[in-house]
Amino acid sequence: MYDINKIEARCKELSAAVGDTFDIPVQLNGRLTRTLGRVHQEKKGEKWHSVKMEISKALLATATDESVRSVIDHEWAHYYVTKLTGESHGHDAEFKKVCAMIGCTNDGVVTKVERTVADSAMYKYVVRCNSCGKEIGYYTRMCNTLKNLDHCSCKLCGGESLSLVQNW
Repeated sequence: MYDINKIEARCKELSAAVGDTFDIPVQLNGRLTRTLGRVHQEKKGEKWHSVKMEISKALLATATDESVRSVIDHEWAHYYVTKLTGESHGHDAEFKKVCAMIGCTNDGVVTKVERTVADSAMYKYVVRCNSCGKEIGYYTRMCNTLKNLDHCSCKLCGGESLSLVQNW
């Protein structure tokens, strides 16, 4: 299982493999849910610099080690291509070259993550239909829909009795 020390060790290993050093802090971010990781960059003068890397806490808690490693490698590639060129590259050809150099096939915007938990465990609230028994909605936050479930119905069976289950 990955933790902050193992993430930093992987980044240092990748940097050492290309004859460089890894020199930005790594942080875990509990607010990242759709974004699995990111590298913050700032422009100083004419050059871009990476200032920190963030990895999603939810990713670490719910994904396989292989998926986590893939995200770390992807974020390190963002860090390194910026360090090499002084430019912010997004997911362009230069970024893809760095990914290929380290064997990272996760070089696009969307990442397929293999989870170790059910999809519903990713959400704080799950709406179930009492008529058909199916899970029909997943939510990370309380919202007006959840507060007014008595005005909602199941899109699958038309049932009007819905239950709200809180995962944590």
